[in-house]
Amino acid sequence: MSAKERRISPRKDCAVPLRFRVLSNAAVLANGEPSAAAVGVAVASRGILEGEAVNLSERGIYFRSRERLAIGAPLEIYFKLPREMTGRATEEVRCSARVVHVDDSGNAEGLNGVGATVDRFEPIAMIRNWHN
Repeated sequence: MSAKERRISPRKDCAVPLRFRVLSNAAVLANGEPSAAAVGVAVASRGILEGEAVNLSERGIYFRSRERLAIGAPLEIYFKLPREMTGRATEEVRCSARVVHVDDSGNAEGLNGVGATVDRFEPIAMIRNWHN
């Protein structure tokens, strides 16, 4: 592992559509003022948003979206883990995550890159069964 590489879990490249929502406006500067990107979070916190995962690991996800998110923003992300990643059937999951990196310069399609650390993955089938 290089000196700059801090990841413990290996990343796997992918192109997986996802849906997400921002759980709160948590991004503030050290002095308590909202960060410039927090304005984007306030808008983004309304409803379900879309993106595409570019790579995944057990502890993190990097995705692209048209939304501008702030570092520290808590997210709830939904997507299907492909067979190539699980070694078994495709599985719908929900994960709780927190934004740790933002590349908001946008690419040719106007998409921003977002790196998030994942607190936990939960299979959707288990969540549905638990609530029934």
